[in-house]
Amino acid sequence: MNSLKQWVTNSSEAVNIRLVKAVPGSGDDDDEDDIIEFNPDFTYPIFGEQEQIFGYKDLMINLEFASGSLASCFSMGYKEKKPTADKIYATMKDFLPEDIIDNHDLFTQIAQRDYISFKPMGTKVSEYRTNSEGAENSVFEFYQCKFDTPRFLEFHKRMQCFAIFFIEGASIIEDTDEKWEIRLLFERVSENGQETYNFVGYCNMYPYFYYPDQIRMRISQFLIMPPYQKQGHGSRLYQSLYNDFCSRKEIREMTVEDPNEEFSDLRDKNDMKHLDSKGVFTDLQAPVKKDRIEQVAATYKLTKRQVARCFELALLRKLDKRNKAQYKAFRLQVKERLYKHNAEALATLDKEDRIEKLHETFLSVEEDYHRLLTLI
Repeated sequence: MNSLKQWVTNSSEAVNIRLVKAVPGSGDDDDEDDIIEFNPDFTYPIFGEQEQIFGYKDLMINLEFASGSLASCFSMGYKEKKPTADKIYATMKDFLPEDIIDNHDLFTQIAQRDYISFKPMGTKVSEYRTNSEGAENSVFEFYQCKFDTPRFLEFHKRMQCFAIFFIEGASIIEDTDEKWEIRLLFERVSENGQETYNFVGYCNMYPYFYYPDQIRMRISQFLIMPPYQKQGHGSRLYQSLYNDFCSRKEIREMTVEDPNEEFSDLRDKNDMKHLDSKGVFTDLQAPVKKDRIEQVAATYKLTKRQVARCFELALLRKLDKRNKAQYKAFRLQVKERLYKHNAEALATLDKEDRIEKLHETFLSVEEDYHRLLTLI
């Protein structure tokens, strides 16, 4: 058994992603300033739940991408290989860009060409600057696309593998469905009279019918690339989308498909700040009436559940737990929502267990709200 272990490699550790800024004439394609390396968060959609590759020693799988156009190159190396080793490229092929190449010299030529010539596709929506270190010469720009936008379909086929690598549970979306809307975020860098673009992130959204004559816009995949995370770009992208949705009369509500904890935090933080700025939480006390929640949800195009959570956060923020009546009113407000949301599961329990389970859930939610309030 131990002899076999040496031939097993963790696939997420073996895959090495490189974003390459191939500056023409630099003379050194390994310049640390022009290459950013990182590993994927997930590879189980490709290699299985155990994320293991069999049959290699010292395996390294390199996926290189031009930082703007995402032109790509595949290569791999290893110290030893068994005759029965897993066929890596064949396993990965359906998840990689269709036009990925395996010639590093050719890739360098393409990346150098794209470094100068690549420009974002779609309609420019807005731009912003940040105070991030190293971004003094940068402007960040949003572009709106659909699959019939010129040049976007090719770019999407390159971009979609990052959803598999960095969004848990993500799948490759159907690029023949013309209803999808995609917002791209690029960094425009101006140096020595030359403007270049780097891919920062994206969000794709799908419209659903909302009776009788509007739509519900659902955020599906939302990603900021690892080198740009923890710098405020996720909030900027979310705010850009939300502002757009609020300006469009046909959109009644914004929803999110299976948000993970990190995105839920970003959503809660931004929704709270926005509602706060509009004075929604003025003179707030529990219990918050149902019609007030519905009115705020309709006005700000948020779901009733999301607005209720924001009200609960705002109540807890000003709550004095020593005031027993106030704390009880808050507790009952949260429990009522939790009971309705989990009614089907709770109905299978007897009364005593139901009360206990509901209280445990409340305490967990309250603890998480305290954590969230430190972020807002």
